[in-house]
Amino acid sequence: MPALIDHDARRAALAEIAADLVASGGAEAATVRAVAAAAGFSTKAVTHYFPDKRALMLLTYRHAALSSQARTDASQPAVGGGDIRALLHALLPIDPKVERDWRVWFSFWGIAIADPEFAAEQRGRMRDFVDQIAAILAADPACGHLAEEQRPAIASALLAALFGTVTQAIFDPETWPAARQSEAIDEALTRIAGLVSKKRRDEG
Repeated sequence: MPALIDHDARRAALAEIAADLVASGGAEAATVRAVAAAAGFSTKAVTHYFPDKRALMLLTYRHAALSSQARTDASQPAVGGGDIRALLHALLPIDPKVERDWRVWFSFWGIAIADPEFAAEQRGRMRDFVDQIAAILAADPACGHLAEEQRPAIASALLAALFGTVTQAIFDPETWPAARQSEAIDEALTRIAGLVSKKRRDEG
């Protein structure tokens, strides 16, 4: 009797391989053939999950997005409340896996410029993340002074600060070590929303 295949697990494993290829060589490196070779499968076996390069990139992007979502979820208090500082720090490319996922996102953005479907995917992800930041602002005890109508604009500004920090850290790592990345996010929190007190920065 043939062994049962967990197709979701295999798809996730192939997306992991594709993400590693994209992170090291850009979108052009993650071909169906290259993923098959790295996984030790035939090209035909891989096309069962990714019929073409476009489908491969889309699923790899979504896999990286799910990894980021799991990371941000894990950064929050287990019971009640929210922690906006922890959320943003969890997405800094200090950990190799976080850096890899950002590289996948950057590669996807390049494709999305000329592809309406990919652009819509990216737009939806960014809007969802702004909503997540706004929800955590509402739940974070340190943000109780913020009016509800302020939160969407502050969330967008914090996302922009995160993107700016990450972009510089990815492309100029010598100038942007972990400590400077953390400081930049804390300064953005203080400047944009007045959320992080000196005591809280010292504790972090």
